[in-house]
Amino acid sequence: VCDELEILGCTDPEALNYNEEATEDDGSCEYPPNYEGEIVINEINYNPAASYDQGDTEYEFVELYNNSDDGISLDGWNFSSTNIDFTFNDVSLGSNEYLVLARNADTYPGSIGHGGSSLLNNGETITLTDNFNQLVDEVTYSDGYQGDDDLWPPEADAEGSTLELIDAD
Repeated sequence: VCDELEILGCTDPEALNYNEEATEDDGSCEYPPNYEGEIVINEINYNPAASYDQGDTEYEFVELYNNSDDGISLDGWNFSSTNIDFTFNDVSLGSNEYLVLARNADTYPGSIGHGGSSLLNNGETITLTDNFNQLVDEVTYSDGYQGDDDLWPPEADAEGSTLELIDAD
């Protein structure tokens, strides 16, 4: 008769170092960092005014803001919307710094081109996930014309204004 062997390790399947053979949790579980509220979608220019020399969509952008006291690597992070699926490569965002993702990086010097087509003009959901596919931030916006309950400002719909957080917190 053999006694069952005790195998120490991380027994939480949500942990990075989960050990499926472990029979006894040894307190060593490691979890991915939580960036919620640290990197935020700060400003959206989804339907700029059409009075520019270039096409309207050439002036679209989304601004990210690092609302933390630490620099954060965005390597492997993903920004997505209906027509955009962009994964960051070799990008870091310093403490209290901004980063602009633009449809056309030439329009905004220092920005990063996302390679997608355009943001939807009547509204959609845009998401930012980290390299562990955890949701970091998500914004669902509209053009302000989607009925009486639509509280988004219509001035951002081709009138030259943008949607911007009042406070990053």
